[in-house]
Amino acid sequence: MAQKLVRYIELDEFKKVLSAETLKPFKMAYVLAFGSGLRLSEIVGFKDIKPITKEQVDLEKHQIKIIYAKRGKERISVTSPWLNKSNVELLPLNIPRRTLQGRFTRLCKKVLGKNLNFHTLRHGFANYMVNEKSVPLPMVQQMLGHSRLDTTGIYTKANPVKTIERAWESFK
Repeated sequence: MAQKLVRYIELDEFKKVLSAETLKPFKMAYVLAFGSGLRLSEIVGFKDIKPITKEQVDLEKHQIKIIYAKRGKERISVTSPWLNKSNVELLPLNIPRRTLQGRFTRLCKKVLGKNLNFHTLRHGFANYMVNEKSVPLPMVQQMLGHSRLDTTGIYTKANPVKTIERAWESFK
């Protein structure tokens, strides 16, 4: 059975959406999703997942620690260049999940003319790390918190032009 291609947001599209957003807490949520690969539930909390707090962000080490309360599981992801002390002070974000999702979807429709959901930010992070920054898939897997590498592979989309460029460069 053929697998459906994963939808994601490109870096230039993300920058347009980010600059169009007027409310800092929403901008912060977008930055955590696209810049660090966090899930919506990890940003604002849900069931056994506590929302990200400023204590979990280490700007000097460029890392965010994501903690799952009930499972006793945690992972570390990278901080994005858009994170700084002033916007980290906004954490934890007190935004209802549906409000955040709906606002992002409406903003994408208005700014990009695309119907994207909040999770496409996470897909965009994975795609950007693998295809634009050449971060090895196992490292992206670790940042996303996937137990299986093939799951991480689904989040990425091969860019044929970049693949040819890299292959050609390897011959030199």
